[in-house]
Amino acid sequence: MSVPKRMVFRYAFRALAADYLGGGAGLALTLGVVVFARPAVPAAGALAAAALLFFVYFVRTACRQLTQFQLDDAGLRAKGPLGGVIRWDELRSLRLDYFSTRADREGGWMQLRLRDAQRTIRIDSGLEGFDEFVRQAVDEAARRGLPLDAATVANLEALR
Repeated sequence: MSVPKRMVFRYAFRALAADYLGGGAGLALTLGVVVFARPAVPAAGALAAAALLFFVYFVRTACRQLTQFQLDDAGLRAKGPLGGVIRWDELRSLRLDYFSTRADREGGWMQLRLRDAQRTIRIDSGLEGFDEFVRQAVDEAARRGLPLDAATVANLEALR
């Protein structure tokens, strides 16, 4: 079975809302302390560095929301600030990872990583239609005889 003519996937705002909130709150708190409390220079430097990290996280979240992923017979195209193209005939690896947020492994998210010779595109489970996206990518990898590691196989079973 081949990929339909074109399937388009995006991150919905609701899937990224917590990331926006965390990045914005962290940025506001760290910069707020620097601006209003006027800490000593070493502390201000550390807070400014933390603010920079929160800013990068916030911008990266915005880039994820502005990026759309298209699957078609030729491959995967990420259109937007985090863009890139991976042609199916150049696909070198497909990996599905699970990242747990709790010791009992109940909470967490999955991340699909597709790689060719030049680039890697990562898509996490907040993407609308993530299950279908993974299914299509795995079908294409199987058609090309691409081996999957044990962790990916286990995570695919958990996803289904």
